[in-house]
Amino acid sequence: MIVKIFVIVSTMTLLTGCHVLEADESDQEVLEESAQDRIDESEELLTDEEKRQRQLMDALPKTVSSSDWELILVNNDYPLPEQFEVELKEVEPEKWIDERIADNYMALRDMASENGHRLFFASGYRSVERQQANYDRSINSYIEQGHSKEEARALTEDYIAIPNHSEHHTGLALDIVDQEWIADGNGLVPEYDTQMSQQWLIETAPAFGFILRYPEGKEEVTGINYESWHFRYVGKESAVYIHEHELVLEEYIELLESRENKSKLTEQNG
Repeated sequence: MIVKIFVIVSTMTLLTGCHVLEADESDQEVLEESAQDRIDESEELLTDEEKRQRQLMDALPKTVSSSDWELILVNNDYPLPEQFEVELKEVEPEKWIDERIADNYMALRDMASENGHRLFFASGYRSVERQQANYDRSINSYIEQGHSKEEARALTEDYIAIPNHSEHHTGLALDIVDQEWIADGNGLVPEYDTQMSQQWLIETAPAFGFILRYPEGKEEVTGINYESWHFRYVGKESAVYIHEHELVLEEYIELLESRENKSKLTEQNG
């Protein structure tokens, strides 16, 4: 009799355990469905711009950080860091750039030549002192044309960065046009974008780590007017991403920082 009772109790325990297991699995499915429903609802509440920002963040290169050396941000709001130093390499007579990007520039130059575009390297690294001289010269020129000092400064800063705020101080910026453009008496002007070499550069340079730094339509973000000749090294992964998504460096760094801040919050709450 005792044995029979034991068998019955054991059987009931096993059956009960099965029901509990089935209930646990069912509850888990309900929880997952509920969580997905909340995600779907939150997605519907997002504006188009918020959805785009989320998509941009999801597509960011996984191993890139906003603190990477090639993403240093120097503009009217961010001066060159104190004690900044860069090792330079001469890639054209009396034209220098950061030695870490020299191979990429020369490879781009060689490929341009193979495609019938003879590049003219107008400017690379520029010291703060030389930038100051260019800045002062431009202001004086506008004053001589009859502009006030304030007007002259504003007109100058449309195209010339404030000394100690120029990307050229980093050795990562290149002013490039083609030799035919220069030979025809042209200079660094927006109309360079009428040349096939400029269009070729925009499409090809990202594969070598370079982007058109100050594109048309982004003046409010960069603080600099459209410069069809100014290219900047940011690294290959970043350059391809920036080009594909039609961003500028300021917008890209903001996305990277948002991802990094989100990751920190997750770790703190985790």
